[in-house]
Amino acid sequence: MRIDKVTNGEPTCLITLDIDKLKQVSESLDLYINFKLFYTIGIKNLINYATVKYKSITYRKLKKDSLINWYNNSISTKIEIPSLTKDFTFIITNFLETYSNIKSSDLFQDKDYTLGELIKYCEKMLNYFRRIMNQNSIQVVINGEIRKEKIYSTKKKKYYPLAVDTEIWNENNQNKIKGKFVPYLIYDDLIDVFYYNHKLLDNKEEEPINLKLFEESNILVKDKNLEFYNNESYKQIHNVNLLELLKDW
Repeated sequence: MRIDKVTNGEPTCLITLDIDKLKQVSESLDLYINFKLFYTIGIKNLINYATVKYKSITYRKLKKDSLINWYNNSISTKIEIPSLTKDFTFIITNFLETYSNIKSSDLFQDKDYTLGELIKYCEKMLNYFRRIMNQNSIQVVINGEIRKEKIYSTKKKKYYPLAVDTEIWNENNQNKIKGKFVPYLIYDDLIDVFYYNHKLLDNKEEEPINLKLFEESNILVKDKNLEFYNNESYKQIHNVNLLELLKDW
């Protein structure tokens, strides 16, 4: 997430999830995601982080109008990067499976068992994203066609991240513009995050999050007939009430 996009009102291109894959996994586990709340929490955390960083740099409070402008621009854009859709869906589906394994076990109250399952989850994510980096390939959609692009080039055993072309569709004015992104930075960040979490868990430097919070907060539910489940996931971002999040701004 680029916080400079939030602070200057430029759109953040949101990657859609594979809702069919998520539904399949959810139904097999009888565990469903409240997408509206899922996105609301994500946006709130991003805004709070951007606000803190902005104030630390400029010594000024981020303007409410800038946040509204950023949000409206973001939900009006669409981008297709099949590899990232697949990869982000992989993160969530495997977390659901990990959560289900822990919850269904008689050892749900056992911290060591929970710790071990979360460590396995981090290891699986690390192996997955390291494999992607080794394969050095990402899929993007250009002119309605899926293209394969390299993530980096190598020279004298050094890695050089590549900027990959993509297309951004604006639903407001029906315009399509060309853009670029650097997938190496995305995958490198993901590897760093899971490596850091793995280290904390493995060294028991920090207590793992209380997984019951996901259900107590209604992020994970057992009712698949709820409205947020039946809608396509990418439309859920439109249901986030930004003004409600900014009511005390």
